[in-house]
Amino acid sequence: GPKTKLVCVCTPNNPTGTANEEAELFAFVRSLPPHVVCVIDEAYAEYLLHPPDIRPLIGEGRKVIGLRTFSKIYGLASLRIGYGYAGSDLCRLLNRLRQPFNVNAIAQAAAIAAVGDLGFARRCAEANRAGLRQLAEGLGALDLETVPSVANFQLVKVGDGARVFGDLQKLGMIVRPVASYGLPEWIRVTVGSEPQNDRLLSTLRQVLQCRD
Repeated sequence: GPKTKLVCVCTPNNPTGTANEEAELFAFVRSLPPHVVCVIDEAYAEYLLHPPDIRPLIGEGRKVIGLRTFSKIYGLASLRIGYGYAGSDLCRLLNRLRQPFNVNAIAQAAAIAAVGDLGFARRCAEANRAGLRQLAEGLGALDLETVPSVANFQLVKVGDGARVFGDLQKLGMIVRPVASYGLPEWIRVTVGSEPQNDRLLSTLRQVLQCRD
């Protein structure tokens, strides 16, 4: 509506793990009124084979901001560091609003090193895709509904999400209940290593059998 000033798009999305194609993302941004700022949350973009590149939109003068984090594929969550990129006008505005001491030197050094280690990010993305396939096959074998994901987690329908979350936690497995997203019958599980995924699948099978 006319009062809208800012919209946010999360792609890949949390908690579904689904992503927008570049063409549909561009079409959406170009459809917005010129006064509306579009913030694109790209926290999981590094897991994509071909993530959308929004720099052409910035070059067109669109009011779009891309947000990235080092908390996901780079594993630097404890350092609380990320970055945004946008046109010069928006960057100047944000620079006036930001806190004066917002990122410490250690976090900055770690982030610079992480950006330069392309091999690490590539290996992590490949391992994640293998883990997603493993989880999709295993959850399918359990006759559970899932949402096809391209992020580092899988949304799975288990019936009573809160109960399954609690039962798994008692057995040493921590997943994410997503009732706060309006999905009380679902849980979100993070992709792990092959042995970790196997353990999750076997433990989930045990929990579901006990429930039945």
